[in-house]
Amino acid sequence: PRRQGRARAGQARPYAIAADQARVCAACHAPAALAALAATGAAPPRPYPPYAVDPDYGLGLSHAAHAAAPCTTCHPAGGAATRPARPHDRCAGCHLAPAAGSAAPPMTACARCHVAATGPARGPTIVAGALPLEGFAHDAHAARAPAASCASCHAAVLTAAGDPPAPRTADCASAGCHDGAGAFATTEACRRCHTAAPAASYELALTVHRYSHERHRAVLPDGACAGCHALDARGEAPAPTHAACADAACHAADFASTTPVTCGACHVSIEPWRALRATAPPVAETEFGAAMPHRDHAALGLTCAGCHQLATAARDLRPPRGHASCAGAGCHQAGAGPAPRLDACADCHRPSLIATRERDRRAAAWSVRARFDHAPHGAAACEQCHTDVWQDDVAVSTPAKATCRACHDGGAAFKMTGHGCARCHGG
Repeated sequence: PRRQGRARAGQARPYAIAADQARVCAACHAPAALAALAATGAAPPRPYPPYAVDPDYGLGLSHAAHAAAPCTTCHPAGGAATRPARPHDRCAGCHLAPAAGSAAPPMTACARCHVAATGPARGPTIVAGALPLEGFAHDAHAARAPAASCASCHAAVLTAAGDPPAPRTADCASAGCHDGAGAFATTEACRRCHTAAPAASYELALTVHRYSHERHRAVLPDGACAGCHALDARGEAPAPTHAACADAACHAADFASTTPVTCGACHVSIEPWRALRATAPPVAETEFGAAMPHRDHAALGLTCAGCHQLATAARDLRPPRGHASCAGAGCHQAGAGPAPRLDACADCHRPSLIATRERDRRAAAWSVRARFDHAPHGAAACEQCHTDVWQDDVAVSTPAKATCRACHDGGAAFKMTGHGCARCHGG
């Protein structure tokens, strides 16, 4: 535009825009703003909304070609606050005047970096992962792990020819980071990072199977119990955490999958962006029984009541759950005391022993298992009925009918005949 005439003292001189040039100016400036220039002589306003010139060329940058340069050369540690104001400022240090013999193209070779684009041009961006990652802060991670480099998480960036891929779960779970020691494990708190549902839709089906030791015996070596059940200070074997299942040799891939399978063995849903509640636990029963030879304990002066203390609606006078009966008084401690020790699980526990034993006892001819109650018989010593208990090697046999006759004689207790057999032998 040309200035028109002389301006009065203290007044801005108005602009005169030729009609044939107006359409050129309107490529960047709003028509109304151009009209105001001629009347007021105001300074040219900012360009037409969106107030930025949209370049016609994108940036085709390969991180793999720049792998030798430190990441902070282009990505300053301070983030947006220290980012160069002009785009070429990041490149000028290497490409403004490349050294002789350098493979770096000069900045005058525009086409080496800028590729023709259609629509808004953009620079390289990290490809979003399958599950959205919300609230990630580089500054917070740099403070917690100052020795970590960019490649600790973005190793795949340095080999990517196009847009860099998102870090993998395995990158976050590397030693010293989210492995359960340096920071919370990736297998324990999915929703600490993944708080939103993904844009894609996933068909997820809950498994119908609960966890089964029997099914795992086919793939786990003998004596592998301690790999999942590490004994605590009391000598008890607590339920395993996710870490046992997420082991690299087991279900690690499933824990990092968007369509997991194993989660449904314990949880009511399996989407990692939801709050996963555990399903109601199964009936308090174990898949294992303890093969305990009573006769080996007779010489130690142990009594039946020392172990058989608890009664429930489903079972009479059982030992307390867990190792409480075995670990007391310096008996079968882990790594010490008489054998078998607590950490030698297979020396006592037999798969399906309880279920097999219960089935055989109920199927026995004239079984009293379903109706017998120890409580009314409490005054009698155990050995009075279980005469062979201290000779038995594994299981305690059902008392013979003759042992009941001494009490059930029609005086101390009802007579064994003439009253209806179902009183004791009912289902």
